[in-house]
Amino acid sequence: MPKSGKPTLHRDAWLKKALDVLFSQGIGNVKVETLARELDVTKGSFYWHFKNRDELLHQMVDWWRDKQRAFIAGLDVIHITDAPNLIKSVIEFTDHTDDSRHDVAMREFARFDDYAAAAVADIDRRRIDYLRAVFEAAGFENAEALLRAQALYFYQVGEYTTSLNLSDELRDDLAERRFRLLIGNAPKA
Repeated sequence: MPKSGKPTLHRDAWLKKALDVLFSQGIGNVKVETLARELDVTKGSFYWHFKNRDELLHQMVDWWRDKQRAFIAGLDVIHITDAPNLIKSVIEFTDHTDDSRHDVAMREFARFDDYAAAAVADIDRRRIDYLRAVFEAAGFENAEALLRAQALYFYQVGEYTTSLNLSDELRDDLAERRFRLLIGNAPKA
C-alpha cells in the first residue's frame, strides 16, 4: 500500500473504466485526467501502469479482446448434446445481459482505429464460428449453419447497437420467435 494509505489501483480497473468512459462519453474523454477523477485516484496511479494515453488505448483493446477470447474459448463445442437448447440459451443470455456496453464502445472506437477494428473483426469471426458449430451440431450443413449463425449474431449485435427500447415482455417474445425461426427445419437426428 502506498504512503497515502489508499490501496493501489489495479491496471484492470483503469482499463475497465476506460471502456466505460469510451461508451458513455466517447473516445475524446478517455483521458488520464478524466479517468483519474472518475476512479478517485491521482494521475500518478495511471503512470504506474501506462506510459501514456496511447498505451492505455492499445492495452484497452487488448484487454477487451482477451476477455472475449477467453469467454469464447470456455464454451464447449465438442461435447454439445442438445444444440437447440444451447441456441435458445445463447439467445436468452444475449437478450438479458448488460455486457454489451463494452462491445458497443469497442465497435465505435473501431470506426476510427485500425487496431481496434482488427480486434473487433477477430471477435466477430470467433463468435460466428462458435455459433456455426452449434448450428452444425443441431444438424445443419455448413453453409446453412453459417447463414443461421450470421443471422443470429447480426440480429443480436444490431439490437444492442441501436437505440431501440424494448420491454422485457416484447424482448422475450421476439427471442422465442427468433429461436423458432432459426432452428426451424432442422434436420432430424
